Amino acid sequence: MSPEMNEIETTVLIVGGGPVGLLGAQLLARRGIKVLVAEKYPQRLDSPKAHALNPRSLEICAAAGLPMEEIHAVATCGGDGGYVWMMETLSAPPIGSIAYERQDDAVRAVTPWPLINIAQPEFEEVLERAVLAQPDVTLLRGREWQSSLQLTDGVTSSLQDRATGEVLKVRSRYVIACDGAGSTVRESLGIAMDGPEGLANFMTIHFEANLRSILGDKLGILYFLFGPGLNGTLIGYDVEKTWVLMHPCGPDSTPQDFDEATCRAAVAAAVGAPVPDLQIKGVKGWKMSAQIARTYRDGKVFLAGDAGHRFPPTGGLGMNTGIGDIDNLAWKIAAVEAGWAGEALLETYESERRIIAQTNMGQSLANTFRLGSLFEALGYGADRTVDEATYRARLADPESRTRIDEAVAFQKDHFDSLRLQLGFAYGDALRDDDMLPISQFTPKCVVGARLPHVELADGRSTLDLVDPNGLTLIAAADAGDLTSLADGLRAPSVQWTEGADFAVSGEAWSVRMGLEPQGAVLVRPDGHILAITARGGTDEARRLAGTLSAYLATPVDAILTGTA
Repeated sequence: MSPEMNEIETTVLIVGGGPVGLLGAQLLARRGIKVLVAEKYPQRLDSPKAHALNPRSLEICAAAGLPMEEIHAVATCGGDGGYVWMMETLSAPPIGSIAYERQDDAVRAVTPWPLINIAQPEFEEVLERAVLAQPDVTLLRGREWQSSLQLTDGVTSSLQDRATGEVLKVRSRYVIACDGAGSTVRESLGIAMDGPEGLANFMTIHFEANLRSILGDKLGILYFLFGPGLNGTLIGYDVEKTWVLMHPCGPDSTPQDFDEATCRAAVAAAVGAPVPDLQIKGVKGWKMSAQIARTYRDGKVFLAGDAGHRFPPTGGLGMNTGIGDIDNLAWKIAAVEAGWAGEALLETYESERRIIAQTNMGQSLANTFRLGSLFEALGYGADRTVDEATYRARLADPESRTRIDEAVAFQKDHFDSLRLQLGFAYGDALRDDDMLPISQFTPKCVVGARLPHVELADGRSTLDLVDPNGLTLIAAADAGDLTSLADGLRAPSVQWTEGADFAVSGEAWSVRMGLEPQGAVLVRPDGHILAITARGGTDEARRLAGTLSAYLATPVDAILTGTA
């Protein structure tokens, strides 16, 4: 007897209920788009996985209306997650340490949301609560995507209930694959992944223990372990409870090879002391890869997050890149569905986001190789092992110790990537900045870049002026008749004029942006700059209309009243 088949219609089917899929549902639903999220697991997985939400991701979360106070309430305490340590074991004297990203108040000059560390399940829980409050979202757990058939007017997909075998047919205008590195949607489309797949293999051991007393003042988020003993990485999501040990293993290792006794021994070796009340919560293997999908789109089906790119974890760029993906795609689908952009706008998703993934993957790889300088300084051989005598001699010798300290300091770009997080631009406007250290970030008001953050006199950010449902015109105080531009736009739009609608303390906003007093900036719903003008007048309005027409793939007379 064949399983019962039911049917449902929605505008967007999102396959995968992880952070990227859930955030996509939130972004789309807040723009009035009906969404169905299909997640194959019946409940949220409790393995901590990713741990960093960088400033740009947090800015996106804030713009999506997520409860930022709830996100911060479950994040790692700032005092606990501010450093990276290089150690032999958690009980041994440290080899060295380095600050982990910029989590202090000084970074608030360029973003209202400094980086935080948060266990992925905690972030997903906040996300899911917000998503379930959206009337236009349906979340189905325990439903596994089976197939999709693209038709002229959309996509028909089959989802199978993993418990009952029931098949649900979903008719949608679009499908977004957010189903992870092993994406079955991507594989079904035959989209190849470019880049090396098997750089290294690890077994992730998730455990609970209170290690605060063992750590003392050596508090941090990451602990890289070196020496003749266990070499791996510890992630301290919550030093009093939640930990992960990334244990190197062979390509043929399985979780069954890491039974309770093996895991407990590995944790004890990493800690270097007895671990009271240790609980092993789970074990999962994973393969380090550096790959990007050859294309992000097949007709009405799009790839986002890990379905489109796999990064080494060095740099914490994987989930954050996925958040940028879905932010870019969501507003474009909503604009097309609302009729103020043409379907060709969707082609810009791949051209804009794939190059960002290439850059971030390259940095993740560079971070991995950068650690090689520390292995070399500590006396490791080509096989990445070191004998105890050599290791001890290197630590004791003053000249070798200087090289070790230099190798630790050399990791700076690994753990301070503010320009990658906030300073990227769609297009070539910031191409010269690619030659700068990734820690060197100066906000710039250029086409394609994210609107620079400036604190308003009322404590908000200029980012808070951006309308997520349309275009935003932010004008200098003397923009004159250019301030009527937004009123003529047929796309949803808002306008803000310095002095009349907002104010900043100190130097004028227009001066900080490098604008003339008659200038203005036109901003996309995702906070990136679409056009900049230095003056008003009919000719300038026509030029801006032409820019919009080309980007939004819609005729000029559908963009701006009176410009045709």
